[in-house]
Amino acid sequence: MPIGAAWARGLACSWLVTGACEGKPSVAKSDASPASSAKAPHSPEPGARGRVLDGPLPITSVIGHPPADVEALVGETLSKGMARDSCVRFVPKRVWFRCQFAMQRYADKTGKFSAIGIEYEDGLATAISFEGPAGSGTFTPENALAFVGLQLPGEPSLETPAENTKLWSWFNSSAQLLINNRQYRVRVSVVGEDWQRSKVEVILNAPLSDDERAWVLPAQP
Repeated sequence: MPIGAAWARGLACSWLVTGACEGKPSVAKSDASPASSAKAPHSPEPGARGRVLDGPLPITSVIGHPPADVEALVGETLSKGMARDSCVRFVPKRVWFRCQFAMQRYADKTGKFSAIGIEYEDGLATAISFEGPAGSGTFTPENALAFVGLQLPGEPSLETPAENTKLWSWFNSSAQLLINNRQYRVRVSVVGEDWQRSKVEVILNAPLSDDERAWVLPAQP
């Protein structure tokens, strides 16, 4: 079901997430707290900034756009999706606030990914995940970033949340990534150094606006 159609009905239905992590690292949920790890990140050089480069599916053609624009660039939906009336940020502590959130997983038209995941807040795309990039050669987080069209200045933290699984995280200070003047964090995860079992996520993590602060929730809903 297209997300745009759901918004047209006011997100009246509650979708069940299905297939979002089939055959992929289970660590890639964007509302999981960025945990401490054995390897801490190093700050980038002063003035260094993350860059959005050309990629198979240009990130700036998706982030900040409404569902109708996004769905013109991707394939059919691959799951029933999910919707809720709350969003989360890490600024730096986890904060929940009232909003219209939806998540959907789509087929990829470019032939470069196994699937594309999109998250929406109040009718605009705020996160994208590239599943199973068709990369070649040795898998490294830098190569994965370059494949989707990203260059980040800082060193990520590294976690091993499960056997044979690695998760690299660039929080705001190490990513230094601004898209539409809003801050984003980035995650790269992989199982067994296998490109087809990897994922790159770009996730909105901007400080709350005045309107969002007015809707902060006392606890996780």
